[in-house]
This record gives sequence, structure tokens and C-alpha cells, in this order.
Amino acid sequence: MSAEASIGPTQCIRSLFSEYERVNNHIVSEYISSIPESLSDAVKRVREQLTVTNTENVLSNRRKLAKHIAAFHSQAGTDFPDVNRSRMNIQDPSAQIMISIHQPNLFAYGGVFKKIVLLQTIKSMLEQGNDPSNTRFINLFLIVDHDFMDDVWVRVAQLPSVRHSDGVLELRMPITGSNRWKLVRNMEAPPVTIVDQWRKQVVTWIKNGSLSLGLGKNERLTLFENLEQFWEEVDESYNRAKSYADLNSFIISRVVNKIWGYDTLFVRLSDISEVFEGGFNFLLNNFKKYSGILSESEMMFLRSGINTGVSQSTYLNAPVWLHCKCGSKASVKLKEIEGGIFDLSGVCMSCKRPLTVRLDRSDSHRIPSNILNELSPRAIPILLLLSNDLGLCCYASGTGGSMGYTMVGRMVFKELSIKMPVTVVWASEDVYSGLGQTEALQTLKFKNSAEVMRYVEQLRLTLSNFNTKVIPLLSKRADLAKGGHEMKDVLDELDVLKQEQRNTRQRLKISDKVIRASTLKPCIIDYAVNFGLKNTENIWRNNLIRNDDLAMPILMQG
Repeated sequence: MSAEASIGPTQCIRSLFSEYERVNNHIVSEYISSIPESLSDAVKRVREQLTVTNTENVLSNRRKLAKHIAAFHSQAGTDFPDVNRSRMNIQDPSAQIMISIHQPNLFAYGGVFKKIVLLQTIKSMLEQGNDPSNTRFINLFLIVDHDFMDDVWVRVAQLPSVRHSDGVLELRMPITGSNRWKLVRNMEAPPVTIVDQWRKQVVTWIKNGSLSLGLGKNERLTLFENLEQFWEEVDESYNRAKSYADLNSFIISRVVNKIWGYDTLFVRLSDISEVFEGGFNFLLNNFKKYSGILSESEMMFLRSGINTGVSQSTYLNAPVWLHCKCGSKASVKLKEIEGGIFDLSGVCMSCKRPLTVRLDRSDSHRIPSNILNELSPRAIPILLLLSNDLGLCCYASGTGGSMGYTMVGRMVFKELSIKMPVTVVWASEDVYSGLGQTEALQTLKFKNSAEVMRYVEQLRLTLSNFNTKVIPLLSKRADLAKGGHEMKDVLDELDVLKQEQRNTRQRLKISDKVIRASTLKPCIIDYAVNFGLKNTENIWRNNLIRNDDLAMPILMQG
């Protein structure tokens, strides 16, 4: 396939927020206008907002953070010299933190890794143009490991495969009904038989695709060598992991820190509640204002016909989750009892046990230190707490569901007078013809997914035209039956049409699978197998720098 033929017109980053521009609100408009369209613009905007972090509270929080970063990298086996140097630098008052955030998904998809590449590239460009003060820049990745196992993307990884249902091969982490509401961090690592099964599925996928495409011995060997390089990190991560979240997080860290040689720092959200103590207290002390902003913001977006993905009842809940001994958590409400005494109360999502934490207004809603580790922030406050308690200069957002949360969060930042970091979005589509994509397209002898889509439209038109042919024949058959006349010719014609209709539906089903396989946003294994992990990073980074356009598609060529 000629990958170039499938590259469509480039959109701008601003178009991602087009529906939000319908909102007549200056905060929203200013925020959208502040999001860079190019890499060079991103570097410029970050440089313009640099500030020296000299408050003892923030520096104290960074020292606490560094301790948990060290623990993670020691456990992952990625405490390399550059990583340790970066960890020490984060405690410097002049250090500038850039952050990306994501759940520890099974074999995370390419976009998770691209956020890290984006920030590392911005970091390198900022350091190249450094002033004599030698400002230190930190690329930090926050692992949101307190989500439920019920989240499908936490436990499913996808590869393009026309041989499978819907054109997708799924690698799955099996869970029982009792584990649906368990937190990812509390889920045990899978049995080794499951990990071995994942590898066997991928090996079979490579074998079948290679045979179907008639690949030569050297081409097949390269694909399997690429897989083995990746699976070495999977095996090492598995041997070190104490939980399912560890397994997935360690894989990401080992790709980024070991294979790519990045000094990116990793830390678990569940480890750093002590870092957020001041932020938790601030939000709880200002809960009425915080809740009011959420309610007003959501109503503002709804009036403009925008669904942000944020629950309409979010404003009723406290900004924290309360964790349960069973391994799950509860959504809690802040309730006044009497005389300045407040409770954080809720019911565990899994065991249905009532959970309560008592707060004393006379102590400024301070949270007892012994229960801090049982709290974690809800989605919207995460970035706000990071900015308030650690100081950030840049945040790499995704292009999916997180965008709605970020837009609502921007309103909260503004009204609570907390400085929001520069938001960067790398929305480029990866255009390439890998093993699974090529096999899918070859099924219909097309060069790219655009041709398949045109073919599908023709098939759908053909199906709709069958009705105009069949209905008159059915009427004719009825008339002949009433008159007792011979119907063989009409019945034969109907049989031919119905067979053509069945054939068209079958071709449409196959075409839909081909489209799904050829347009899928696959997990990192697809990149590892087709390009090799190191080469994948080179392609992404080089295109990012050369294109200087955060929305331009990337032509992936090995």
C-alpha cells in the first residue's frame, strides 16, 4: 500500500475544540486560543510562562514526590543514571515540570507514548536554548492507578486483524464479576499462563499475516525479532510486578527509560496522597465554591449542546475518592453534622460498606495524616492539585475523553485563581501499512482505507436499491397467486435478487472488518512488531520536529 495515498487534509489543533467555540465565554475562548498549533509555538509558550518555584510548600512536596519516584523506578528496574539525575533535579527551585497523565492500560496504545515523546522533545528544545541560569526541565508521567478494572481499556489491547471479529484481535486480561470494581493497583498480576497466551496470540497473528502476504524469510525474521525485543521487557516487568498496574506501568517505563533512553520520571497517583495534603485541604475548605463552579460550567456547556463527558452530578460529590479495605473505593459527599464537624461519607462501589472520614472545621478541614493514603483525587481535580502543589509549566493532553474534563477543569482553575500550565496536544494521525493493515486491505485488493470506504458506500447503495426491485416483484407474485397463474419466473427472479442481496451483505460485512482493521488505533505491540521500538520513537520525534505541526499526519516508514 502507498501510505501517502491515505493521508487526508491536515486539520488544525483548534478544530478539535470547535464545538466549545460555540460557548460564549471568554475563559473558554482564551484557553482554546492558548493551545499551540506547532512544536515551535509550544516551546515559545512554555518558555514565556517559566517561573522560579521558591515556596517552601511546593519544594517540600517535590521532595516527597522524589521519594516515591525513586521507589517506582527501583521496582521497575529503570533507576538509570539519567533518571536519577532528573529525580534529583526535580527538587531544584528552578526546575520546571512538564507532565502527561494516563491509566496503566494493557499494552497502552501509541497515543500514550506519543505524549511522552512530545514532552521530551519540547524539553530538549528548551534546554538547547537555555539561558545561563541553566533551568532544569523535568518530563513527568503520572500513572493513574486508582481506576476500576471495569474500564475496558485497562484490560484490553487491540491489534488489526481481518481474521477476527470486527477486524480486531483483542488481548484480554480476564476478570471475574467480583473484580469489576477493584482498583487497578489492587488487582493481582495475571497468572503467567495468561501472559504466555498473549504472546502466543501475537506470534500466531504474525505467522498468519506473514503467510497471507507471502513475506520473505528476512522480513518474517525481522518481525519476530522486533516482538522478542519487546517481550523481553514484558517478561522483566512481569517478574518485577506486584500488581496488574505494576505490570502495565513497568512496561511503559522500560520502553521509555531503557529502550529510548529518556530521563522521564514515573510515579503512581496512589503513592502521592501526602503530596496533595495541602491541595485536598484547599479544595475541601473551598468546596462550596468548587461545587458551584462545576455546576455552572456544566450547565453552560449543556446549554450550548455540548456533552463534556463529565457527570451532571459531579458537583454534588467531594473532590476525592475514599478507598475501601476490600480494594475498591467510594464516591463521597461532604456533609455537615453539627458544630463545624463534617463527614466525608459514601458507600463502597464493590462491597457496599459505608465509609466515613470525620473532619473538624476548627482544624481547617485538615485531613488526619493516617488516612491520607486512603484518599485519591477525582478526575477533574488531578491536574489542579498537581499545579497547586507541585507547580507545572506544561501539560500534554490527549485527544479523547480527557478533553471535556480539561475544558471544565479550566473553569475551575480560573475561578480558584490557580495558574494552569500550558496545554499541548499532539493530534497527528499515524499513517502506515503494517502487517495487519496490509493483510486487511489485500482481502479486497484495495490500496488504502479510503478506497474501501468508497466501496462500502457503493455496497450500501446497492442494498438500498434491492428494495425498489423486490417490492414490485412481491406485488406481482401476490397478483399471480390470486389469479392462480404460474409464478415460476417471478420466484426465480426473486431468488436471484435475494442471493445477490445476501452476497452484498457478506461483502459489506467483510468491508467493515477491513475498514476497522486498517483504521484502528492499535496498541504499542503493533508499532513494536512493524517498526521496532527504537525506530518508532525516531519516526515520531523526527516527524514532530520536521513537520512543526501538531496536527499533521505522520507517514510511518521503517
